[in-house]
Amino acid sequence: MLAGLLAGGPALAQGAESATPDGAGDTPMPYYSASQVLGSLYGRHLPGRAAAFAQAAQTQEQALVRFCAGGHAGAGQAAEALRGPWRQALDAWLQLSTPSLGPLVVRRSLRQIDFTPIRPQLIERALQKAPQTPADMELVGTPAKGFGALDWLLAQGLQPATPACAFAAQVARAITAEASALQADLSATPAKAWDNPGTGEEGEADPDQAARAAQATSEAMAEWVNQWLGALERLRWAQMDKPIQAAEGSGKPPALARQRLADNLADWQMQWQALKAQAVLTPAQRRTPPVPGQSLIPIEALLLSKGHIALAARWRQRVEAADAALHRLQSAGAPDSRSTGRKANQAARPSANPAANQMGWTPPLQREVVAAAARLKVVTALYQAEVAPALDIPLGFSDADGD
Repeated sequence: MLAGLLAGGPALAQGAESATPDGAGDTPMPYYSASQVLGSLYGRHLPGRAAAFAQAAQTQEQALVRFCAGGHAGAGQAAEALRGPWRQALDAWLQLSTPSLGPLVVRRSLRQIDFTPIRPQLIERALQKAPQTPADMELVGTPAKGFGALDWLLAQGLQPATPACAFAAQVARAITAEASALQADLSATPAKAWDNPGTGEEGEADPDQAARAAQATSEAMAEWVNQWLGALERLRWAQMDKPIQAAEGSGKPPALARQRLADNLADWQMQWQALKAQAVLTPAQRRTPPVPGQSLIPIEALLLSKGHIALAARWRQRVEAADAALHRLQSAGAPDSRSTGRKANQAARPSANPAANQMGWTPPLQREVVAAAARLKVVTALYQAEVAPALDIPLGFSDADGD
């Protein structure tokens, strides 16, 4: 497994045999080894996104703490303003966790701070217990914590100096703690010598260390390829297709993960952009190939570097078609954007039926969601049938896929 990617070694980034993309003016693509791919992913991309998430989580926590300590004058407007830091922290989280890799899988971070669907009854039960410390929060079930719980609490009309506000601050504090832990773990990961041949005490080659390094590299590459697919399917099926199918024939809108329609659309777009960044070359990278350690080396670059020119072209076409469908979906949902004032505020008001919260859900929008999910399914099919085999990486179920 991974023989083609592992055999090249780090020196192949410069002066190696190149493959030419199928596009006018495109620069020939150098060969990339697995260690270079992982070095770029863990050495720059993920640490940067972890740092951004840690900062955004801290800002969210500080905003909530200030609000909860304040008076009731103007509390309604102040509570609505809390959605800004919440959305920014959520965006930073989605950029980091799509797909979940390395420490995020080990820590099961997705389950810990972004479990869906939430359980309002568990949140209400937690409010009665009034947890005061991180140890108390450990006793609160994951469906009553994380970004989903904050979303629900904000939709209820959060008020300062109330048990609900104190609980929201504890939830935000737990998100900050997880973000800090992930930043620390990912900051340490770049020191790992991917595919390092290893040396003994006197500078001699250490076959055992080399074998362990090669195995770690192989496992990390397999995790990336599998988790990318898992994140795509979580977006396509769990968040888009499944809610629509579950609501079919009920006469009700689908029960989506977030309280506001606009936030669901924003979630989908943020996740897709994170997946796309790891799937295809940017226009700039097609002119100047990615430099290992300085920028992401996407799947398209690996296909080209291994000589799969026609497959790389079809892969890009499928991804671009899905991208266009997601953009059409955003346009279809634009009337319910967060900037629409009163309508958006009304959409935030919860009801006993989660589906009823999705004000603005229309038949044309549903058709666009179904069409976008269908385009994503085409990407999945090509990935499973041809892309992963071309990279010589078997696909298998990960226990992190269902988080």
